[in-house]
Amino acid sequence: MNVVLQALLYCAPFYNLLWGVKASVAFSFKATTPLLEALIQYVHEFKHDRTPLSHMLTELAEPFVPENVYEALRKKNVFQTLRGQQEDAQEFMSYLVDGINEEMSTILCAHRLSTNLASGAGISPGASDSSSWLEVGHHNKAMHIRDSSVAVTKTPITRIFGGSLQSTLDVPCAASGGSAFGSKGKAPPSSNREAFQWLALDVSSDNVETIEDAFDEFVAPETIEGYMNVLGESVTATKQILLERVPPVLVLHLKRFVFCPNEGVQKVHKFIEYPAALALSPKWFAKTAEAKQHNTSKYKLSGVIYHHGSQASGGHYTCDLLRSANEWLRFDDVDIDCLNSIDDALAEKKDRTAYILFYTICH
Repeated sequence: MNVVLQALLYCAPFYNLLWGVKASVAFSFKATTPLLEALIQYVHEFKHDRTPLSHMLTELAEPFVPENVYEALRKKNVFQTLRGQQEDAQEFMSYLVDGINEEMSTILCAHRLSTNLASGAGISPGASDSSSWLEVGHHNKAMHIRDSSVAVTKTPITRIFGGSLQSTLDVPCAASGGSAFGSKGKAPPSSNREAFQWLALDVSSDNVETIEDAFDEFVAPETIEGYMNVLGESVTATKQILLERVPPVLVLHLKRFVFCPNEGVQKVHKFIEYPAALALSPKWFAKTAEAKQHNTSKYKLSGVIYHHGSQASGGHYTCDLLRSANEWLRFDDVDIDCLNSIDDALAEKKDRTAYILFYTICH
């Protein structure tokens, strides 16, 4: 998907990562990291030129097909992409970024193992790999915490796109009532920390008209009827997902395609308003020490991928991308146009709907 490669190319932290790897690694590691090497070759095809597109005196270079990237993807068992094949942009980006992350993780784990073996270090037979503990949180309420994110190897990719969520399940101990929250003699709620690389926001509800509305929907408590508690009783449980840590590049996937029992998969066509500057609200965050460091983060819009058409299995993708402080470009396959301002990227469009948003953190 050209539109995804174009969007990643204009994602400054990702672009700088690839150039940094190219500059610092003096050998070819093609056998273990074909996708990473293919993307480094891809960005090497582009010239460093900060001249605004509207001021360029010479014509742009001829477009090219990133065959090396497609070939590297074909070698991945999870994604047998073919050139020219229509794929979902979010799915393609997921496989692409996850593939690079896996390659980096493999190298880092191998390096760590080699270093440990060389130093004689190892894992003690009596060491515990438990990632569950009891934590005293907001208003001195106890909570069982399980951190599934500790199993995720920290890589340059997770440092760019990776954040974490806190998913909390509140299960009454008795069918007659009595929430586990803060009740004396009752088990505390359980909470799980989960890693993410982008957030999928449901926009199908009539209540969702803006990105802020979508975040409100994302963190809203969910009622689960018929949940079996530890006593084997059917109770009404409550689940809630909150943000805990947010990344330098926040990628938002607007869930445009929903399943309807009678019609099958349908597209949500309505316009969702998204801001040039996104200020995260503390109400979207967990009440933890780490969340407190992130709950007022501010972002600026740096890219929008659009979906044209009405079908999940077809359509066309284009994107608007921030090239410099005040220069926005619109990409439609090989056609590139200058936008008058960011307002063109923010405006409602009759022939396309925003599908993936890229927000870069403000420092």
